[in-house]
Amino acid sequence: MTDQLKRLDIAAEDSSTPSSEDEPYHWYRGIMFQATTVGLCAFAAPGLWNAMQSVGAGGQQSPYLVMAGNALLFSLMTISCLSGSIVANKIGLKNTLAVGTVGYVLYSAALYQNNRYGTKWLVYAGSAACGITAGLFWAAEGAIMLSYPPPENRGRYLAYWLAYRNSGSILGSSINLAFNYSGKTLGKLNWKTYIVFVVLQCFGPAVAMLLSPPDKVQRHNGTKVKRLPQIPAMQELKETLKIFQRKEMILLVPYFLYVTWSLPYIGSYMSLYFSVRSRALASLVTTIGQVVATAIMGSFLDWKRLSLNQRAHYGFLALMTISCGTWVWAVVIQHKYGLHKPALDWDDSAFGEGWALYVFQQMEFALAYNYSYWLIGFLAREPAEVVRYTSVARGVEAAGQCVASGISSTKTPVSLIVSAGLLLAWWGVSLVPSYLVVREVGIVHVGAEGYIPEAKASTKTPEDRSSGEGKV
Repeated sequence: MTDQLKRLDIAAEDSSTPSSEDEPYHWYRGIMFQATTVGLCAFAAPGLWNAMQSVGAGGQQSPYLVMAGNALLFSLMTISCLSGSIVANKIGLKNTLAVGTVGYVLYSAALYQNNRYGTKWLVYAGSAACGITAGLFWAAEGAIMLSYPPPENRGRYLAYWLAYRNSGSILGSSINLAFNYSGKTLGKLNWKTYIVFVVLQCFGPAVAMLLSPPDKVQRHNGTKVKRLPQIPAMQELKETLKIFQRKEMILLVPYFLYVTWSLPYIGSYMSLYFSVRSRALASLVTTIGQVVATAIMGSFLDWKRLSLNQRAHYGFLALMTISCGTWVWAVVIQHKYGLHKPALDWDDSAFGEGWALYVFQQMEFALAYNYSYWLIGFLAREPAEVVRYTSVARGVEAAGQCVASGISSTKTPVSLIVSAGLLLAWWGVSLVPSYLVVREVGIVHVGAEGYIPEAKASTKTPEDRSSGEGKV
């Protein structure tokens, strides 16, 4: 508790000191521009990658090769995520973000080659390249979006950033639907789809270079973003591994495994049971739903009428209720499809129940992902720990996605019902341990900047309150 109060006092001192009264405000140094830059990178890299996955197994007719490649991708990503804080410490967040976008281009190019010419080995090579660089991207983008915005507006900025990521899927889905609207049967996407994706993803590294370093970022409230300390690589590795030993991280491991475990199952589910054009339509509809859902979640998590602890509680309980309903529904539908495998198009009478399930699965993932980032932001005890926490959390998620992709890559008849059952089981396993952490947000877990708005408000004098009116 003493350490917590010390962090709160230091944060209060920092927040009361403007960066420089004489320094003019530059829009390209502002938080909105930084969030837009990271968002555009997310649009070009994982956003378009998600667009390919959301039509089912990268748009291929059979999910097994792509899922095997994804298993390789996420096994390497587990390592590269854990190395993210070390790389960022050496070359900076901006360069780490730029390097992280490169592998996505190679992955899309490999899928194009396989789709048009049947080249299989390149799928594995592209997956390996993406796994090595994407882990760095995940660690860097998370650290930027948790450390650059002031904590009181973090929820909205997270939703804004994730809207760009989902916008990549919206554009990709529109392209998918335009090229594949006549595909009434099971099959693969038109090869021209991948050419557009590759061209758009090539802009990622250039956009990343527009990002400002932490010490040059300008917040409207005058506070500064702390620069990451330069320390030896081995010391940074030791500090990152220490995160694993903390009680709150151990308790959250099941939740982080659960968050992205669903994606390989969802991709296989869509590719095996739905026509090409219905997959393209689902990709478009779900991404619009994800943007709306995360915007609502982000606004709620920043809602000042409730205390920080109440927002954490209510947001978590609402999320886990939606998750439970989604995966119970998935087990029921998957059991039905396992008995009699369908081939559904939007003209079919049985299309609605299975297609709507897919929409809910994708929206549930977006909400869980958004909440996990927001929660991580309050676990760090000092600025340098933000990138460490994101590296560790994304590494755990990648490990779970690796195993889930491996399960979905098998051709056994029960692989999908096993995946759906495991998702429901992971939900149950993660519920109580996660809640034990959530209930302490705003009380014990206040983030690197010591953000407890209720405590700050209660310690102000009447003169402070009157002089502070109208200020952001």
